[in-house]
Amino acid sequence: MSVLREKPPVSGNRIHKMGSALREDGVVAALDDWETYLLHQTEIVGELVKQLGDFAESNSAVLLGGETMEKNIVPGSGAYMVSGRPKTIISLKEKLRRMPKTPLERIHDVAGARLDCDVTLTQQRRIADELCDLFTKCGATRVDIKDLRDGSHSGYRAIHLHLRFPAGFAEVQVRTALQSHWANVYESAADIFGRHIRYLHEENQVPLSLAARKAVKLLHDLSAHISQVEEKRDECSSVHSRDDLDYDMKHRQEIISELESNIQFILNLLDEEFRKVRASRRK
Repeated sequence: MSVLREKPPVSGNRIHKMGSALREDGVVAALDDWETYLLHQTEIVGELVKQLGDFAESNSAVLLGGETMEKNIVPGSGAYMVSGRPKTIISLKEKLRRMPKTPLERIHDVAGARLDCDVTLTQQRRIADELCDLFTKCGATRVDIKDLRDGSHSGYRAIHLHLRFPAGFAEVQVRTALQSHWANVYESAADIFGRHIRYLHEENQVPLSLAARKAVKLLHDLSAHISQVEEKRDECSSVHSRDDLDYDMKHRQEIISELESNIQFILNLLDEEFRKVRASRRK
């Protein structure tokens, strides 16, 4: 039987108590329970990653035909990448304290997996719908699709699936090539300026330094630009080519490809700068 269909090896009450301890003082007394809990979350992640990998390898009609997993997803490549991880104890403490009314056993992304792929916005939504059906067949008793592509979450854009299995809660993210690249660079910025820049859409935020404000503004502006470009790409892909439209359509596609390349170039520059900062801090 799949781990997703099995009940957790640690009771809900014990998980709840461990979460409360983490939130209050960051110490878990029942270490055996904690290790068992983390191992179970790791097994859930492994199954999610397997299912996503099988889904992508099946070359579903909503994908562009990428046959191998790639580390760098570039617009126009048709490539994809599947990844997953259980949350670290540091991330869990942070989340539990940011969400004081949410118990550990109800946090969706302790076990999380991701499918990054070179697709349009329409294809991205169709993939999310197909994954909804897939995970229902895998035993999910509830699947909620959360469309976060409006940029209201500190510039972050993606589609999330919040899953509820007999094994517990889990989350799967589906991101386009540019959404993925932006999120990775923003994560690098968070390593430098503080993880709180990921939650600027929430209340009671820590004031930002001048350097952080400049970096965040630039990245948020890029996020908005990515949204505009992806909408244009989506519009082009939905138009059926006709002889009298071919030249105009090709011209529009060339412009969109150039804009995507420019965004990639800027994100690469920022990523390199952030890497240098982190390296200098380690010396």
